[in-house]
Amino acid sequence: MEQHIKKIYQKNKERYEIELDGLKKTDNTFVFSRSVVALSVVGLLLYAYLKGLSYLYLSTVPLVFLFLVMVNKHQRVKKQMTQLESLVQINERALLRLCGQWTGFQQRGEEYIASEHPYSGDLNIFGQGSLFQYLNAANLVTGNEALAKLLSAEEPCYEQIRPRQSAIKDLAARLDWRQLLQAMGMGSGYKPEDAIKLWNWAREKPLFLHGKLIYLLWLLPITTLILLILMSQRLVPSYVPLILLILQVILVTASQAIISRKFKDTERSAAELARLSRLLKYIEGEEFQAPLLVELQNRLIQKKQTASQQVKALEKIAALINLRYSVVYHFINALIFCDLYTLRTLEQWKSQYGTHLEQWFRVIGQFEALSSLATLAHDNPHWAFPEVTKAGPYLTATTLGHPLINAETRVSNDVSLPQPGTVHIITGSNMSGKSTLLRTVGINLVLAYAGAPVCASFLSCSLMSIYTSMRIQDNLEESTSSFYAELKRIKLVIEATRQGKSLIFLLDEIFRGTNSRDRITGARTVIKNLALQPAIGFVTTHDLELSTLENEYPQHIKNYHFTDEIIENKITFDYRLKEGVSQTTNAIALMKMVGIDV
Repeated sequence: MEQHIKKIYQKNKERYEIELDGLKKTDNTFVFSRSVVALSVVGLLLYAYLKGLSYLYLSTVPLVFLFLVMVNKHQRVKKQMTQLESLVQINERALLRLCGQWTGFQQRGEEYIASEHPYSGDLNIFGQGSLFQYLNAANLVTGNEALAKLLSAEEPCYEQIRPRQSAIKDLAARLDWRQLLQAMGMGSGYKPEDAIKLWNWAREKPLFLHGKLIYLLWLLPITTLILLILMSQRLVPSYVPLILLILQVILVTASQAIISRKFKDTERSAAELARLSRLLKYIEGEEFQAPLLVELQNRLIQKKQTASQQVKALEKIAALINLRYSVVYHFINALIFCDLYTLRTLEQWKSQYGTHLEQWFRVIGQFEALSSLATLAHDNPHWAFPEVTKAGPYLTATTLGHPLINAETRVSNDVSLPQPGTVHIITGSNMSGKSTLLRTVGINLVLAYAGAPVCASFLSCSLMSIYTSMRIQDNLEESTSSFYAELKRIKLVIEATRQGKSLIFLLDEIFRGTNSRDRITGARTVIKNLALQPAIGFVTTHDLELSTLENEYPQHIKNYHFTDEIIENKITFDYRLKEGVSQTTNAIALMKMVGIDV
């Protein structure tokens, strides 16, 4: 199956490369043709000037028109080339992902790392080698935020899971559509603070033009033009229109500071608005089946106009603003108040549609986030969409594996915590797979609640909050030791269970930061308390003494373990979860293998 998916991406990559090669030849043809036409115009003008043949000047008009048409078509070719280059890159990245070479992808989501989050730091949700880095196909800030929110929801909403599953299945079947959406969004350099500034700018209320002042846009320039015409016919003295023209220049000059400030954000946003318009039009034009996708589409219609039409109007206003850098424009502006008219048009747009701009960005972001998860479904058609219920805490999974481990080396296990109060104590030697099992369970639950498929042939679970205590570090700024930090994490778990939360806990090497006597005593107390609460979870440990808890609470606590085997100074692991207590240790063997004399 994986080879079939690889062939799809390889075929897409080759198809886009062939199209790109064809456009490169067209691009070279345009470069040569434009140069020939431009030189012809210059040569003809020079010949007409030297020979005094003024009628030849008119013959250059068709050539100039031809040159402008060629420039326009050449720009379209360049845009198509850029899009094809993006599509080639997207398929190359897809092949790297399938081969397990995705850890070099740039978007890692470090900005979403939160040390106090119940699970994201321990489960590799963000950062280098993370689930976010593996999945992300978003380009807009809102797309990254939407995906990050789906992967780090502390209290996921049950009612949203099935609609997202349906949407992801719908998008998974639309490979070409998803890739083109991603390609159209590439190149966006918008930072979160830039987007917020743009949304705040769009929501600004009109401050400069309101009331009867708008009539100046029409009355004064029209009066001046009429008087200039009358002056040319010597019907009025020349100083009359001149006075009005001077008044207009004064008014334009006095308003430049305000107008420049008003236009500044719009000018900087022109490229992003053009991209936004294309993305919106692309989303609006697709016929989706999933209700969630249709509902998102409907959010793009305001006042019987689509969002792309509204943004296109704003894009045209931004294009008018860019004309201000022409020398001729300043003369025309003084004559007919172009800036004031453009400002009025801009403020009218803001009052009608400005409040919707952020929503449009967020709708695109939702499509980008769902498309990222749909890629997971497309690339792994044998993975299961989980059954998530509102029952008490439970988890049952068949052939559950870690989604970030390459399929060729991944080892899957069956897991069953059938009812509230179930605790599995996992023993085993170093590197045998204990921590990986905890992360496997946690990260698959994250995917399940996001609406994505999970790395399993079957998974059924209830809706639970996820709490972990795995990568505990000291905090020098707060003068907190790693042991005290772990205590705080475990206290969060206990308090959450006492509040009646439905949760699953994943505790790795519990109380590793203290002496063996206190560690065992403390761990026994915590495990017993958690086993009597409406929660389920895993606890890994090297302390085999904790395995006796199964005898004390046989209905709640079960022992499982991982094994290893040392053959000719080499340690091998099968990473298979087995019932019972571990009977092997490998610490001394590992010390000897690295050269420590024991």
